[in-house]
Amino acid sequence: MNETIQWNDWEAFCCVVEQGTFTAAAEQLDCPKSRVSAAVARLESAIGSKLLQRTTRRMRLTDAGSAVYRDVAPLFARLREIRQETLAREERVQGVLRIAAPYEFGAQQLGGVICRTLAAHPALDVKVEISQGMVDPIRDGFDVAFVAVDADLPDSGTVARRIYHVERGLFAAPALAAGLPLQLQPEDLANLPTLTTPGDGMWEFTRDGERVAVPIRPRMQTANAELRLQGALAGLGIARLSLIYCEAEVAQGRLVKVLPDYPPPPLRVFALLPDRRLQPRKVRVFMEAVEAMMASELQDRNDAAAPGP
Repeated sequence: MNETIQWNDWEAFCCVVEQGTFTAAAEQLDCPKSRVSAAVARLESAIGSKLLQRTTRRMRLTDAGSAVYRDVAPLFARLREIRQETLAREERVQGVLRIAAPYEFGAQQLGGVICRTLAAHPALDVKVEISQGMVDPIRDGFDVAFVAVDADLPDSGTVARRIYHVERGLFAAPALAAGLPLQLQPEDLANLPTLTTPGDGMWEFTRDGERVAVPIRPRMQTANAELRLQGALAGLGIARLSLIYCEAEVAQGRLVKVLPDYPPPPLRVFALLPDRRLQPRKVRVFMEAVEAMMASELQDRNDAAAPGP
């Protein structure tokens, strides 16, 4: 006796009982009638008992068939319930959304999106971890991981969406800037104190349409942009920061831009997702909000750049 029984065979048997005929069961299961008949025959052979008595006019359960149906049918009913419950749960925006993001991008761009998403969905909770460098959403357990890179994104096996450009500049306190050479060049940074992220030994600039890299002398290295900002305000060195992150300090005259004619290349921000398919609704809703924020900021920049009447 073949003891290997397929789940589909059990389901086909239960469906025949519930629908009353093999034809109706085949329609319910969306398969040929011959496949349903073969499934029931395999099941009967596997358990060594006749389950259905069939004639040209009617079909009825045997005693063994009644016992099997009584024991097995509730299992498939519960499986269908679980499927419906899962579908309903996934359509609700609820649970915990786990996000990783670099400090500056998280503080300046994502903060408003996260707050608006939470306000719109009371059953949703958010956990945000400030990260630096590459994050693997699958390995590290995040629903969405934002990463900011200078170069190409390495292949990580995850789904990557390029979503943002972070324009950057060099900034220093007015007192420090006043002591810099009048004709300051990027190469002069090798002899000046800088405030950098860990591992920075070179800074890149755009000069005459080309990228050039120059060595720097870090006085403080930290992944925390707020610390670099505070260091720049204290006159400890020249910091490379996103324009939006320190725009208030520039507007107040507490920081000035250094080497404005040699902009650093922008950071490219990617959203890394564990899977392209079957994303939970909480992830889809959040990413839609991020994309709406991007579109709004792009429109604002275009409006600001448009010539006046």
